[in-house]
Amino acid sequence: MTKQELRKQIKAKIKLMTEAEREAASIRICQQIIATSEWQKAETVWLYAALPDEVDLTTLMRDAEQKGKQILLPVIDGNDLQIRYYDPQYMASNGKYNIMEPTTHCPMLSNLGEIDLAIIPGRAFTHEGLRMGRGKGYYDRILATLSCTKWGVAFACQMMEQLPTDPWDVPLDRIVAE
Repeated sequence: MTKQELRKQIKAKIKLMTEAEREAASIRICQQIIATSEWQKAETVWLYAALPDEVDLTTLMRDAEQKGKQILLPVIDGNDLQIRYYDPQYMASNGKYNIMEPTTHCPMLSNLGEIDLAIIPGRAFTHEGLRMGRGKGYYDRILATLSCTKWGVAFACQMMEQLPTDPWDVPLDRIVAE
């Protein structure tokens, strides 16, 4: 099966989940992450604002804010991702895919080495940490440059035994699925 066929298959499986099922699974995934020592120790976390068919990290965002962690979010800029500091008063959904993103009022991260933990979305994952994105390569181009702990998050239907891979695919350190 090609990556494109697999993406369509996974998209259809996620669509079968109700909004309540996606919300409940998202909360359980976030709670699993919050319970880890890696999350507790992390001072700067790279999260994402979810599309409707992705694991929603709102619970992580709230926990990070309560604990005084620095939150970073991606911003699509052409074919690349910028990583900007999160400030709730400077968020807009006028990005490429109508995803909530920090505006240009939020400073860009200048040193990727400051990230302690990155939580990465994807279309499909394996238990060994392989990740398949949506096909644009936004995360692929930056994952290879990160030295921090990198975790994927997934609904159970996104977990696969194996995935087609390319030489540039960067495995993640852990997948938290529910």
